[in-house]
Amino acid sequence: MTSAHTPSSRDWQARLYEHPLVWLVLLTVAHVVSRVAISPGMKWDESEQILWAQQFALGYGPQPPLYTWMQWAVCQLLGPSVLALALVKQVLIALSYVLAWHAARTLLDPPGAWRVAGALVLMLPFGWHALRDQTHSVLVTAMGFGAWWAVLRQIRAPQPGNFLWLGLFCGLGLLTKYNFALFIAALLLAALTVPQARRAVLAPGWWWAPLVGLLIFAPHGYWLLSHWHQATAETLQKMDISAQRTWLQGLGSLALAVLSTLGLWLLVLLLSYRRRLWRANPGRPPTSPPGHSTPAWRAWAWPLLGRYLLIVCLALLGMVLAGGVSHFKQRWVLPLLSITPLALYVWRPVLLEPAAGRGYTTAVVGVALFFLVLATARPWIAGWRGDADELNHPVPQLAELLTRAGYDGRGVIVGSDHMIAAMLHSRFPQGFALACAGPDPSQADCIRSAHARAHAAGVGLLLVARRDRAPASWWNGVFAVLPAAPVHALDLPLDKMPRNTPPMRYEYVWLPAPIAP
Repeated sequence: MTSAHTPSSRDWQARLYEHPLVWLVLLTVAHVVSRVAISPGMKWDESEQILWAQQFALGYGPQPPLYTWMQWAVCQLLGPSVLALALVKQVLIALSYVLAWHAARTLLDPPGAWRVAGALVLMLPFGWHALRDQTHSVLVTAMGFGAWWAVLRQIRAPQPGNFLWLGLFCGLGLLTKYNFALFIAALLLAALTVPQARRAVLAPGWWWAPLVGLLIFAPHGYWLLSHWHQATAETLQKMDISAQRTWLQGLGSLALAVLSTLGLWLLVLLLSYRRRLWRANPGRPPTSPPGHSTPAWRAWAWPLLGRYLLIVCLALLGMVLAGGVSHFKQRWVLPLLSITPLALYVWRPVLLEPAAGRGYTTAVVGVALFFLVLATARPWIAGWRGDADELNHPVPQLAELLTRAGYDGRGVIVGSDHMIAAMLHSRFPQGFALACAGPDPSQADCIRSAHARAHAAGVGLLLVARRDRAPASWWNGVFAVLPAAPVHALDLPLDKMPRNTPPMRYEYVWLPAPIAP
């Protein structure tokens, strides 16, 4: 018979709760090593970051610049590499867990805070898709939890310093995603409806929060004023605001986005807690950190969190019914709903009983390890499915053959898509890379810009297309701007694919300096 002091399944979970940072660091390192080891290829968002991080700018098109600023800084140290990409991504994922833990710790004991942070693993846009290729969504989720931590900390123990933290996280959040403004508005409105929260957020020194936030956002805000269309056009297009769509389609897309974000977490909840989810709370108070009164905790925590979620839901419904939005993505609702696990534990503190959470903790750890294995196996899974992607491209071999063909590593690289351009830039960091994907006239303007850059720098121009991405007319667009030149082809076997897989064809033109104007 096992005694209370004999090692059991409960002990390893206790070690998780007591030393969460140690295990988080190990998981982060494992993901960095995994990503660097499996492939030098780059996915969609990774490639965007490599190209944008070639220069420091106040804006980079449809996304605010904070993530790219971080990527730029790391690339200055490590070069435009997969290691630089993985390090930024995984550190920000770890930061999200840390800030989620701290936000929950203002109300719950360490096991409860661990379960709130661990719930992120079960939210597919974060736990899985962030490992695959998300960037800004990871950072904005971290900033959301940072803002919650500052607000909850201020309500628990008001002091002016909390407003500095709140302004910092709100300013950085707006520099990550423009829709963070909706999060700020919902959080502020919810706080104003709860008396104790209202007194705390309007306490002396409240003005530090908007002042700090605006100062942080101001440089990019100045850029945004003159690039408004460039910054918003792509997002509005993705939202599919059209009179051709019905509100039923919008509600269906919203429901699917919410369900796919919270669905796995809800399933684990049902399997782990079962009847405890519906059981009334016991008479004893929920656990709380030392120095925090239970009556005060009960008076404002659930009203604040519950009303925030209600406001968010009403805002999203309003976007459909009044705004005509008919398309939602998981990553858009993730930062708005990621506080839901904390709200659940505040509403049902009975779930914080030690015996109640063992199955939940086991599920979180199991899913986290499964996603690590799955992320590591991605190139081989693509081979098994016979569906190659960017992680299967033989980037080192392609770079070596281009070098043999005369490319000097310094010339401007023009890719038929931004992924081939970024992958080659990672092998030739001294060159400048860009993607001229079209359609006309944007492709022609892009080719002219690349030509002018190469001519001004006195370097050559390398144009590369990959057959699976370049349209048949891509080279026609190139030679409508540049003098006609022979197009060379390279057929290379894809990495980690079956031997009978057809090779990937790459086509290139190398125009060495000097280039005729």
